[in-house]
Amino acid sequence: MAANDTIVDLIKRHVLWDDEPVVRVRNWPDGLALTTDFRHFVAGSSARTDWLVGAEDWVDDIVVATRDDLMLEGQRERFGFLLPADGGEIYLNDRAAVALLGRRLADGLDPVAYAEILVQFHPYSSAIRSVLIAPEQLRQFYRQQDLPVIETPAVRQEPDGLHLTFVSSSQYRRPGGAPLLDLTQWSVHVPTDGPAGWTSQLKAKGIQLDPFTSHSAS
Repeated sequence: MAANDTIVDLIKRHVLWDDEPVVRVRNWPDGLALTTDFRHFVAGSSARTDWLVGAEDWVDDIVVATRDDLMLEGQRERFGFLLPADGGEIYLNDRAAVALLGRRLADGLDPVAYAEILVQFHPYSSAIRSVLIAPEQLRQFYRQQDLPVIETPAVRQEPDGLHLTFVSSSQYRRPGGAPLLDLTQWSVHVPTDGPAGWTSQLKAKGIQLDPFTSHSAS
């Protein structure tokens, strides 16, 4: 588990603005609360089982800082860090850092774990988002047989590198309305001589859900 001093340093270097000094830090055995003049964060080490990448042997810790100063429905803004066992950090909100992380797909990184990082951090959304891994996942989870059958994540070796494709869901609710679901198709390319790149395209928007079964489909 990362020391609180380490967590404060990560937040200062990667998350806070240049003109955003720390006003107060409250330490707990399992994390901390950090306050500036503009924002408030609660941060600490996540359980390895909270993130699929936590199962990777080279990952020593996963630190997540969550904004705690906004009242909203859904997922609060998060800032994530992977701490490799050999030192350093990977800031999961940084596109360039996550692109370099994608190089590990060629070395056996779980492609669904990488997909999870993309879906949760690129970009941030208050919607509840999940990587879909089974064809009937939406129908079984929401108990709605009119929901689409999903293509499962797939990795292909191509002449110029690896190609990962997958679908994610985003659940949200308009003010006063029923819960809705969007589906997004992702394409990740990892060239043989460079960092990963990715694109995402909305493939279905505003699918209405049963309000009594609406929660994350992870």
